[in-house]
Amino acid sequence: MKKLIYNFFILLLFAQPIFAAEIPANISKNLNPAFLIGDSDLRVLALKVYHIALWSEEKNFSYDKKFAIQIIYNMNFSKSDLAKRSVEEIEKLHTLTDQEKKSYFEQLEKLFASVKKGDEKVALFVPNQGVEMFYNGKLNGKISDLKLARLFVDIWLDERGSYPKVTKKLLGKTK
Repeated sequence: MKKLIYNFFILLLFAQPIFAAEIPANISKNLNPAFLIGDSDLRVLALKVYHIALWSEEKNFSYDKKFAIQIIYNMNFSKSDLAKRSVEEIEKLHTLTDQEKKSYFEQLEKLFASVKKGDEKVALFVPNQGVEMFYNGKLNGKISDLKLARLFVDIWLDERGSYPKVTKKLLGKTK
Protein backbone atom coordinates (compact mmCIF):
# COMPACT_ATOMS: atom_id res chain seq x y z
CA MET A 1 0.00 0.00 0.00
CA LYS A 2 2.86 2.41 0.81
CA LYS A 3 4.35 1.71 -2.58
CA LEU A 4 1.02 2.48 -4.29
CA ILE A 5 0.71 5.81 -2.46
CA TYR A 6 4.37 6.63 -3.17
CA ASN A 7 3.89 5.90 -6.90
CA PHE A 8 0.71 7.98 -6.96
CA PHE A 9 2.52 11.04 -5.54
CA ILE A 10 5.46 10.56 -7.91
CA LEU A 11 3.00 10.43 -10.80
CA LEU A 12 1.34 13.65 -9.61
CA LEU A 13 4.70 15.35 -9.26
CA PHE A 14 5.66 14.63 -12.85
CA ALA A 15 2.15 15.15 -14.22
CA GLN A 16 1.86 18.67 -12.80
CA PRO A 17 2.91 20.44 -16.05
CA ILE A 18 -0.02 18.78 -17.79
CA PHE A 19 -2.38 20.69 -15.50
CA ALA A 20 -0.51 24.02 -15.78
CA ALA A 21 -2.04 26.88 -17.76
CA GLU A 22 -1.18 26.65 -21.42
CA ILE A 23 0.55 29.63 -22.99
CA PRO A 24 -1.40 30.89 -26.02
CA ALA A 25 0.50 30.42 -29.30
CA ASN A 26 0.47 34.11 -30.18
CA ILE A 27 2.07 34.90 -26.81
CA SER A 28 4.68 32.14 -26.89
CA LYS A 29 5.88 33.11 -30.38
CA ASN A 30 6.55 36.70 -29.22
CA LEU A 31 7.75 36.08 -25.66
CA ASN A 32 10.19 33.31 -24.93
CA PRO A 33 9.95 32.34 -22.19
CA ALA A 34 6.48 33.65 -21.32
CA PHE A 35 5.26 34.05 -17.76
CA LEU A 36 1.70 34.96 -16.80
CA ILE A 37 2.02 37.88 -14.37
CA GLY A 38 -1.72 38.26 -13.75
CA ASP A 39 -5.15 38.33 -15.34
CA SER A 40 -8.65 39.60 -14.67
CA ASP A 41 -12.08 40.18 -16.14
CA LEU A 42 -13.18 43.78 -16.69
CA ARG A 43 -16.80 44.10 -15.67
CA VAL A 44 -18.89 47.24 -15.92
CA LEU A 45 -22.33 47.17 -14.29
CA ALA A 46 -21.99 43.37 -13.96
CA LEU A 47 -21.40 42.98 -17.72
CA LYS A 48 -18.17 41.30 -18.74
CA VAL A 49 -16.44 43.62 -21.21
CA TYR A 50 -13.26 41.58 -21.69
CA HIS A 51 -10.72 39.24 -20.15
CA ILE A 52 -7.22 40.70 -19.88
CA ALA A 53 -3.87 39.08 -19.11
CA LEU A 54 -0.33 40.39 -18.66
CA TRP A 55 2.50 38.19 -19.95
CA SER A 56 6.22 38.87 -19.56
CA GLU A 57 9.62 37.42 -20.43
CA GLU A 58 10.48 37.64 -16.74
CA LYS A 59 8.69 36.24 -13.68
CA ASN A 60 8.51 39.79 -12.31
CA PHE A 61 6.98 42.53 -14.42
CA SER A 62 9.27 45.33 -15.64
CA TYR A 63 8.98 47.99 -18.33
CA ASP A 64 12.61 47.15 -19.14
CA LYS A 65 11.63 43.72 -20.52
CA LYS A 66 9.31 42.71 -23.34
CA PHE A 67 5.72 42.08 -22.22
CA ALA A 68 2.30 41.55 -23.76
CA ILE A 69 -1.16 42.67 -22.77
CA GLN A 70 -3.72 40.19 -24.11
CA ILE A 71 -7.41 41.15 -24.29
CA ILE A 72 -10.21 38.80 -25.32
CA TYR A 73 -13.35 40.83 -25.95
CA ASN A 74 -16.79 39.85 -24.76
CA MET A 75 -18.54 42.74 -26.55
CA ASN A 76 -18.41 44.52 -29.91
CA PHE A 77 -16.60 47.85 -30.34
CA SER A 78 -15.79 49.96 -33.39
CA LYS A 79 -12.20 51.02 -33.94
CA SER A 80 -13.27 54.66 -33.49
CA ASP A 81 -14.84 53.87 -30.11
CA LEU A 82 -11.69 52.01 -29.03
CA ALA A 83 -9.44 54.89 -30.10
CA LYS A 84 -11.66 57.50 -28.42
CA ARG A 85 -11.84 55.53 -25.18
CA SER A 86 -8.07 54.93 -25.22
CA VAL A 87 -7.35 58.66 -25.52
CA GLU A 88 -9.86 59.39 -22.73
CA GLU A 89 -8.12 56.86 -20.47
CA ILE A 90 -4.67 58.28 -21.29
CA GLU A 91 -5.98 61.77 -20.51
CA LYS A 92 -7.17 60.64 -17.07
CA LEU A 93 -3.56 59.73 -16.25
CA HIS A 94 -1.61 62.43 -18.10
CA THR A 95 -2.19 66.00 -19.24
CA LEU A 96 -2.46 66.11 -23.02
CA THR A 97 -2.50 69.08 -25.37
CA ASP A 98 -5.30 69.33 -27.91
CA GLN A 99 -2.76 68.48 -30.61
CA GLU A 100 -1.63 65.34 -28.73
CA LYS A 101 -5.24 64.21 -28.24
CA LYS A 102 -5.94 64.65 -31.95
CA SER A 103 -2.69 62.98 -33.01
CA TYR A 104 -3.09 60.03 -30.61
CA PHE A 105 -6.69 59.47 -31.68
CA GLU A 106 -5.70 59.45 -35.36
CA GLN A 107 -2.76 57.08 -34.77
CA LEU A 108 -4.82 54.67 -32.67
CA GLU A 109 -7.85 54.71 -34.96
CA LYS A 110 -5.57 53.87 -37.91
CA LEU A 111 -3.92 51.08 -35.89
CA PHE A 112 -7.02 49.53 -34.34
CA ALA A 113 -9.53 47.15 -35.87
CA SER A 114 -13.15 46.92 -34.83
CA VAL A 115 -13.70 43.98 -32.50
CA LYS A 116 -16.53 41.58 -31.81
CA LYS A 117 -17.16 39.04 -29.07
CA GLY A 118 -14.36 36.47 -29.00
CA ASP A 119 -11.79 38.64 -30.81
CA GLU A 120 -8.32 38.88 -29.32
CA LYS A 121 -6.04 41.91 -29.21
CA VAL A 122 -2.42 41.63 -28.07
CA ALA A 123 -0.28 44.70 -27.43
CA LEU A 124 3.36 43.59 -27.42
CA PHE A 125 5.54 46.19 -25.65
CA VAL A 126 9.17 46.14 -26.77
CA PRO A 127 11.40 48.50 -24.73
CA ASN A 128 12.87 51.35 -26.78
CA GLN A 129 10.92 50.21 -29.86
CA GLY A 130 7.22 50.69 -29.10
CA VAL A 131 4.14 48.49 -29.22
CA GLU A 132 3.26 45.92 -31.87
CA MET A 133 -0.49 45.37 -32.13
CA PHE A 134 -1.90 41.97 -33.04
CA TYR A 135 -5.55 41.17 -33.80
CA ASN A 136 -6.57 37.53 -33.75
CA GLY A 137 -2.94 36.49 -34.09
CA LYS A 138 -2.02 38.76 -37.01
CA LEU A 139 0.19 41.84 -36.80
CA ASN A 140 -2.02 44.87 -37.45
CA GLY A 141 0.53 47.64 -36.97
CA LYS A 142 2.87 49.35 -34.57
CA ILE A 143 3.04 52.34 -32.24
CA SER A 144 6.55 53.66 -32.93
CA ASP A 145 6.09 56.85 -30.90
CA LEU A 146 7.73 55.74 -27.63
CA LYS A 147 5.76 58.23 -25.52
CA LEU A 148 2.43 57.05 -26.93
CA ALA A 149 3.50 53.41 -26.57
CA ARG A 150 4.09 53.88 -22.83
CA LEU A 151 0.94 55.97 -22.35
CA PHE A 152 -1.07 53.30 -24.16
CA VAL A 153 0.04 50.35 -22.01
CA ASP A 154 -0.35 52.49 -18.88
CA ILE A 155 -4.11 52.47 -19.52
CA TRP A 156 -4.02 49.00 -17.93
CA LEU A 157 -0.80 49.11 -15.89
CA ASP A 158 -1.04 52.43 -14.03
CA GLU A 159 -2.86 51.93 -10.72
CA ARG A 160 -4.32 55.45 -11.00
CA GLY A 161 -6.38 54.29 -13.99
CA SER A 162 -10.13 53.75 -14.14
CA TYR A 163 -10.00 50.14 -12.91
CA PRO A 164 -7.30 49.87 -10.19
CA LYS A 165 -8.51 46.45 -8.99
CA VAL A 166 -8.02 45.02 -12.48
CA THR A 167 -4.58 46.65 -12.66
CA LYS A 168 -3.53 45.15 -9.33
CA LYS A 169 -4.60 41.70 -10.51
CA LEU A 170 -2.73 42.16 -13.79
CA LEU A 171 0.43 43.13 -11.92
CA GLY A 172 0.06 40.08 -9.67
CA LYS A 173 -0.45 42.22 -6.57
CA THR A 174 -3.72 40.55 -5.57
CA LYS A 175 -5.76 37.48 -6.48
